[in-house]
Amino acid sequence: MDTRIIYSSITFDMTTGEVLACIAEDYTGTVAECGGGKGGGGSSSTTVTVDYGYNARMASISEEQQDWAREYMDVWRDYYKPYEIAQAQANLDVLPLEMGLYKQTLNSASQLLPAQTEASQKFLAQSVNGVDVNERMGLAKADVASAWKNVSEQNARENARMGVNPNSGRFQGVQAALGTQQAAQTAGAVTQARVGAEQENYDRLLKAAQVNPVTSTLQGTQFLKG
Repeated sequence: MDTRIIYSSITFDMTTGEVLACIAEDYTGTVAECGGGKGGGGSSSTTVTVDYGYNARMASISEEQQDWAREYMDVWRDYYKPYEIAQAQANLDVLPLEMGLYKQTLNSASQLLPAQTEASQKFLAQSVNGVDVNERMGLAKADVASAWKNVSEQNARENARMGVNPNSGRFQGVQAALGTQQAAQTAGAVTQARVGAEQENYDRLLKAAQVNPVTSTLQGTQFLKG
């Protein structure tokens, strides 16, 4: 019978791969192997073949990988480790300054909070109330009337200079045409003012609906987050 070495404990260095200690004993005797059996309960024998060449190649590869690991460990220890230590120390040095700035920002935000709250309330109130559509239409109508007043006066002076009788049909026709143009321009200005005022009110309501009071109040501290 062949003599085999049975290891019950092995201790080795993970860095170097060196075996530090082991507990083993020689064994000579029968060994039961899981080699499978034939149907019908018949017995079978198993032949174990060891490829020493393959094992040697795998051992060589393992040793080469260990050399790579040690080389990379040396690079990290000589170059990256000092950088990481310096970076961590720099972060510790900056930390008090960051905390001081954060506290100052919070104090500033708390002092501005009442004013920001009041401004937000005024903004929301004006957005909800909107502009007076009728007032905008009246102002547009008044602007047109003021502009056409100058046109009518200038037309009367031109006709008087040319000796046109104010009671003549020509003068009355010109005045009627000017009146038609004024009415059309007035209607267009009033319509434009109404549409513009209604659109402005809609835009105000849309902006008011999108306002987040918490975000608008604390926006000064957001750069310290994330």
